Amino acid sequence: MTDSNKTKEQLLSELIDLRKKIVELKNVKNSIQSLEEKIKQSEEKRQSLFENTPVYLATLNLEGVITSCNDAWLKISGYTVEEIVGKHFSKLKFICIKNLPEYFKMFTALLSGKDIKPFTGNYFLKDGKMLYLRVHLGRIKEKGKTVGYNVMTINVTDLKKTEESLRKSQQEFAVIFRNSPEALIYIDEKSKVLNINSQFTKLFGYTLEDIKGRNVDNGMIHSQKMIYEGKKLTKKALKGFINYETIRKRKDGSEFSVFISSAPVKIDNKLKGTITLYQDITERKKAEEKLRQSEEKFAGIFKNIPSAAFYQNVSGVILDVNLRFTQLFGYTKEEIVNKNIDEIGFYPKGKIEEGKYFTRKILEENLINLEAVRQKKDGTLVPVRISTSLVKIKGKTTGIMALYQDITESKQNETIQKVLYNISKATNSSISLDQLYPIIHKELGNIIDTTNFYISLLDQRKDKIYFPYHVDEMEDDFEIQSINDRSLTCYVIKHKSSLLLNYDKIKKLQNRGELLNPGAITKNIFWFGVPLKVEDKVIGAMAVQSYNNPNNYSEKNTTLLEFVSSQVATAIDRKQTEEKIKHLSFHDSLTGLYNRAYFMEELERLNFPRYYPLSIVSIDINGLKFVNDTFGHSEGDKLLKHLAVILKSVSRKGDILARFGGDEFAITLPSTSFSQTHDFCGRLKKVCKDDSIEPTYLAPSISLGYATQDGDYRDIDSFLIESDNRMYQDKLFTAKNREKHLLDSILIILAERDPHTRNHAERLQNLALSLGRKIRLSDFQLNSLKLLALLHDIGKIGIPDSILFKTYMLTSSEWKKMKEHSKIGYRMARNFPDFSPIAREILYHHEKWDGSGYPEGLKGENIPLLSRIISIVDAYDVMQSRRPYKGAISKEEALKELNRCAGTQFDPNLVKIFIKSEKNGKEN
Repeated sequence: MTDSNKTKEQLLSELIDLRKKIVELKNVKNSIQSLEEKIKQSEEKRQSLFENTPVYLATLNLEGVITSCNDAWLKISGYTVEEIVGKHFSKLKFICIKNLPEYFKMFTALLSGKDIKPFTGNYFLKDGKMLYLRVHLGRIKEKGKTVGYNVMTINVTDLKKTEESLRKSQQEFAVIFRNSPEALIYIDEKSKVLNINSQFTKLFGYTLEDIKGRNVDNGMIHSQKMIYEGKKLTKKALKGFINYETIRKRKDGSEFSVFISSAPVKIDNKLKGTITLYQDITERKKAEEKLRQSEEKFAGIFKNIPSAAFYQNVSGVILDVNLRFTQLFGYTKEEIVNKNIDEIGFYPKGKIEEGKYFTRKILEENLINLEAVRQKKDGTLVPVRISTSLVKIKGKTTGIMALYQDITESKQNETIQKVLYNISKATNSSISLDQLYPIIHKELGNIIDTTNFYISLLDQRKDKIYFPYHVDEMEDDFEIQSINDRSLTCYVIKHKSSLLLNYDKIKKLQNRGELLNPGAITKNIFWFGVPLKVEDKVIGAMAVQSYNNPNNYSEKNTTLLEFVSSQVATAIDRKQTEEKIKHLSFHDSLTGLYNRAYFMEELERLNFPRYYPLSIVSIDINGLKFVNDTFGHSEGDKLLKHLAVILKSVSRKGDILARFGGDEFAITLPSTSFSQTHDFCGRLKKVCKDDSIEPTYLAPSISLGYATQDGDYRDIDSFLIESDNRMYQDKLFTAKNREKHLLDSILIILAERDPHTRNHAERLQNLALSLGRKIRLSDFQLNSLKLLALLHDIGKIGIPDSILFKTYMLTSSEWKKMKEHSKIGYRMARNFPDFSPIAREILYHHEKWDGSGYPEGLKGENIPLLSRIISIVDAYDVMQSRRPYKGAISKEEALKELNRCAGTQFDPNLVKIFIKSEKNGKEN
């Protein structure tokens, strides 16, 4: 049909179809353009990726010639494009020669159509540096046909180093784990064993084959009671590092102490299990136990040392103190521990540098054993004996331990002895009785407050009491009293006992009518009086008092003044005797020698030019008072007569011999030089020493002093004083030897009379010291107790053999004589300065708890403590010993008898402690 024949509709339809085709053609064109654009962009992206990727890229043709490479490849290799593109890959030094065969194999595989796995190797850069690279090879295909190859290279040098480091770490870990000196176990998070080392096998007995894969917490290395603990600790170890001490079990079932350290194992922050180290600490625990026991022993000893003790480090910081230290110095433990010894006020004012010096001296290993004064917390001073030692651990000084012994009592005894000696010296001098009283007052002021002090003397013929010496703040009128006057002094003299009174007690005595004339009194008065006794005879009284301090005196002062009073009484009695001697005839009726008064007259009548030079010898019989007090004046008179005979035998014609009363003599030697006098005194001492008198302990021992007038004239008194002073120096020098000689002689005689005495005394010392330590006596008390055990029966030397060794019952008169041995022993000890502190204890060692003992019937705690101790151990030992008058009983029977008599004869508390000690000793 022609176009003219077509209808409008047909044309319109064709037009629409044509339109559609045009649109379709446009869409195709647009699509082609879009595809071309995408292809272009994709190529640009590929080229950009090829050029800018950090991966090293290159392409090869089929012959292996490099056709392209990216900048990263050029940068890492150090080559330029011109040096690489167009070159065969095998011609480049970039590839390690040893890797070439691998490349050829890869290309061969690629050509055959196989997939090629990545290859890793060493590569050298242009500058010679070596890298570790990973190479990937791939085919370039066009229309299904290989036209070349892609080479993608990745730098794995750092990764290789990390892998190498990890490999080494794994090797090191394996070596350490395998060769650790301690037992190791590696378990997973479920407690299953992964590995153990040889030390674990050695310690526990398990091999890896025995326990690998087994749960370690199911009782394999735990006892049944430790399983829960083991599981609990494993859970803690999974959370973090722990260490602890516990008990573990071996394969054979034996248990031992271990120290365990355990830590979690994490890889990439993921928990994999734990590694645990076991250290056998059996020997260490044993050593620790020994150390603990040693420390406990040290602490026990330190705590119970009877002396005050502290322990400080080398810097002076106090680490510990014992109870006795706090008691002595008044500090609590909390107040002083961790403080410096130099900064707590321990040293008296002005003694701080001295204390620091002592500390330095100790650290230089010059250990100190000295006497010093230290200050209590309240400021009071206390004399102490200090003993120190260095504390060393493994040869290194770590601290200082110091012991402080309170020597107040010892110092007081020294002071008392000095006071007594000075009083005795004054008594033996030529001074009058009135001159002696102030000396007694002054000397007593060294041991007790004598602000108000008086001495009263009894005239028995007239029954009067007079006051030859008195010093008082409120009274000056001390009138003569009748013995029947009801005054404080009369009370003391009539009752023959000490009196310690305050205001209230004085008023009670007044209310009872026992006291009518107390003298001046105040509300705060405190009056203290003691009788003056010579043997059992009261010759007067001595008193001190305070008007304003009711606490000025104590029971301790009573004992002190009682002891001193006996010496004062003896001194006064002696001076009274001397003054009576002055009124005798020219010749001493006992010795037949001139008396002192006539001697002085003769000395004054001497014509010095005629007898120039002139010497005087002063002589003293050592121990005469001891003999008189112990054995009676009849024995003392023997000594006096014997010495008079000796003096006459050695004197020359014209010498003047005189007795100066008591135990002193003097000789005037006219026309005798100092050297001649010296020779004369030597002969005199030799004669006394060689001459024998029985018993041997009564042999005369003399002290001599002499002076020679060979220059300008001196007055007679100064002449005599020089001679007397030298005599007293000699007496002081020889006193100790004389006392030792007397004591040794007496002990030998006792041992010869009774063979049981020495062994008995030695046993008593051991028993008494054991009991003394149990009740924590001071060192001074223990030393006194040791001496008392040796000397308690010394008075038996005055008891006749017929009584002492009688094998049947004593008569009443014999028993009365036997009981005198405690008084005899008291008098003997009192005359020895070294033994006088135990004289009172000797006197009372036969007193009984219920008051039925002798010599004074003391009861309970009125009996001195040391006397109570000796009475117990003495009875205990005697019961077990055979004697002429009795048989022996067993130790058990003796203990039962002591227990039966506790509370009647003996102190019940001491008996209880003693019996327990003896029984424990037997068990041990």
